[in-house]
Amino acid sequence: MRTKKKRSRKSLIILIILAELSFAAACLCVIFYTSFSHIADRRQAKIYSSIKDFNTETVTGDLDGIVKESREQIREVRDETVWTTADVNYREGPDNTYEIIGTLGSYSGVTRTGVTYNDWSKVVIGNNDYYVYSKFLTTEEPIIKVGGQKGEYQKYALSLMPDYGWDDSEMYSLIKLWDRESGWNPNAHNGSSGAHGIAQALPASKMASEGSDYYTNGNTQIRWGLGYIARRYGSPSNAWAHFCSSGWY
Repeated sequence: MRTKKKRSRKSLIILIILAELSFAAACLCVIFYTSFSHIADRRQAKIYSSIKDFNTETVTGDLDGIVKESREQIREVRDETVWTTADVNYREGPDNTYEIIGTLGSYSGVTRTGVTYNDWSKVVIGNNDYYVYSKFLTTEEPIIKVGGQKGEYQKYALSLMPDYGWDDSEMYSLIKLWDRESGWNPNAHNGSSGAHGIAQALPASKMASEGSDYYTNGNTQIRWGLGYIARRYGSPSNAWAHFCSSGWY
């Protein structure tokens, strides 16, 4: 009887040990499986993310290129003269990313052959096609067509036109008149008659009524010249007509 009991106890102990080993093995399997799955999931996610980023960058890059190219196409064909409203760069393509080829000065006239969807104008310069941003171009012929100091003097004269009740169209006659008289040069001097300045006052001291700097200051000379034209001829167009018929005013 004792022998059977000892065997039963040994068998029970062995079964318990086997059960515990089985449980431990099962736990280890679960741990290994979980760890392996986690690693696999992370790796798969990384691969998926890389593919997604690659596709996104590729598609976005292609899309940007397509959009840019489409915006640079000609929207309207033109054949007209336009003038620059300021100093402006012209480029080899219709976008700020293209190389600057040169600069057009204020009031420069060029032929425009088209306008792109992104509002750049295709213009002809030296028999070559270039592009200027349309914002700096106008189809209205400017009254003042020169830059530099001469242009500034003409702008100043134009600003004074309303003081005499003249509209801007009178500026065309004034420009032609003082182009012929002095070229809008405040230092222009006629050695024969003594006439001096932009308006060619004779004698020059007449202009002192507008300022003591009359001999060298172009704005002072312009104020005096406009007053002289108003008193004697009534308008620049009348003064120009007199100059054309007699050679002086």
